[in-house]
Amino acid sequence: MYFSFTMVGIAAVGLLIGIAVGCVGIGGVLLVPILTLALGIDVKHAIAAALLSYLPSGFVAVTLYARRGSVPWREARLLCLAALPAAYLGARAASLAPAGLLEALIGLLLLGGGLYALRGAGRVAAAQRSLATPLLLGLGAGTGFISALTGAGGAFVLLPILLLLDVPVLSAIGLGQAIAIPIAGLASLANVASGLVDPILAGVLAAALMTGIAIGTPIAHALPQPRLRRLLGGIVIASGVAMLARVAARLL
Repeated sequence: MYFSFTMVGIAAVGLLIGIAVGCVGIGGVLLVPILTLALGIDVKHAIAAALLSYLPSGFVAVTLYARRGSVPWREARLLCLAALPAAYLGARAASLAPAGLLEALIGLLLLGGGLYALRGAGRVAAAQRSLATPLLLGLGAGTGFISALTGAGGAFVLLPILLLLDVPVLSAIGLGQAIAIPIAGLASLANVASGLVDPILAGVLAAALMTGIAIGTPIAHALPQPRLRRLLGGIVIASGVAMLARVAARLL
């Protein structure tokens, strides 16, 4: 249970991150660090609540992107199929891993993703291309495991790889939103079984994320992506540094 002023902070964080997710597909990775660093929520409970909140917000995001033709369904089906078993295994691993190790992994993921976002801000994607089935299955499994392990959100892991493979930006974002649904569902089953899910926290986050995504999706289809990616890349790097500094302080 959390005090009302903390819930207001949680809702505000979820709204802002939802806007970021709707705009550039990457943003959910910031949720766990902010919940732990700024609001003092235990990292395992923060990961569990974040993953459960991605389930309804993921459906909203996929619906909004699909209406604009930004979800390639063949690729989405294969990615999601492979992510299902891997996400469950990742969530089980997270329930057993030390909190400090999880925070260190999240910090490293933040740094890597932020640097990529900055370096790739000016990259122009090619026309839509079809990716090989084995590649998609491998990407889905890897994304499912890492995302469930860290609570980072599927798009954060998947989007940089898709862009490197010259998948168009909006299609890559749409696929990142789609894979978040099976990851959130399977990982949440494991987290519920482990007793890590706070339904009130997850519910507030889900409502805020859905609202933010509804605001951010039209922005993604109207504004230049490089500017948005540079801004988000800087925020992600700053969050990664803060998370790693917290881990280092505990070790000293």
